[in-house]
Amino acid sequence: MNGKLVAIILTVIFAVSVVSAFFIPKETHEFFHIENVDVKVDKIGDDFVNLTFLIKIHRSEVLKNATLKLKVYDLKTGVLLKEKSVNVPEKDGRILNVTMPFEKDKDYRIKVILEKDDRRDQYTLNLRNLETLIPKDRELKVVLRDVDFKVLDVKGNRVNVLIRFYFDSLKNYDVRFHLKAVQNESNVLADEKWIDATLRSGKTQIVETNISVIKDYNYLIKLEAWRGGYMVKVWKAFLNLAPTKKVPVNVKEEAVKFEVEKFAERYSGLKTSKTPQLKPLGVSSERGVYKTPGFEALILIFAGGVAVCLKRLGRL
Repeated sequence: MNGKLVAIILTVIFAVSVVSAFFIPKETHEFFHIENVDVKVDKIGDDFVNLTFLIKIHRSEVLKNATLKLKVYDLKTGVLLKEKSVNVPEKDGRILNVTMPFEKDKDYRIKVILEKDDRRDQYTLNLRNLETLIPKDRELKVVLRDVDFKVLDVKGNRVNVLIRFYFDSLKNYDVRFHLKAVQNESNVLADEKWIDATLRSGKTQIVETNISVIKDYNYLIKLEAWRGGYMVKVWKAFLNLAPTKKVPVNVKEEAVKFEVEKFAERYSGLKTSKTPQLKPLGVSSERGVYKTPGFEALILIFAGGVAVCLKRLGRL
């Protein structure tokens, strides 16, 4: 009796669920909301960049005739520069991709507006520093680790200085460097050099050259990196041939007598075109490199000592 009752109850529940699927009304309320907006770089040109906006929408299945608008404003002036409208699909319209071109010399405020009739939802974001996006053929992932200055010689009032740059590169690059020595106070270009170099990844590499400047002045050393006809990076260092001594506050700085001649190299045949090579391990002198005594030498010394002892004892 209990088994039949249970079977009847289960049958009734199943029948009610089937009937409810046909008679319960479907979703009729329209709603929408912008959840998030991501920005992806599609194409980078010399003066423009194409950006794709990935717009995620929370919405009802029955949403119809909704419109998505993108309004682009100049971030500095607030002037409306352009706008673009797209229709929201009735099905599968939860993520929309909208691509637009932007000039790289401005900063922008973007308003993403989702609307239908008198209802709307808005998402705002800012775009800055688009000029930092450069094409692949002009990227330069290089780190300057250190800079050395070496006085080679002094002739009259001019100083010949070797400048050595230490680079770590993440990729292999062919780079053209423009080295400039600018006198600090006057901003006058005192000397310049163009250097073609190939930087390899995986090790620290040295780029070096020498310049000739007038002594008793301070200089700003600029190293520009050029690729594809464009200057892509600039590094700066200071070469002070007329330094000052730091003194307490409210006291005028005092000039220091810097005798550049004392720092000049005094030997000939200096080569500056190649990376300095490491010396072999061992004991070195002017006549070459000498190895430390080995096992054979110790045997000879020991044998000689034994011979001397036997001779003294009259046994040899």
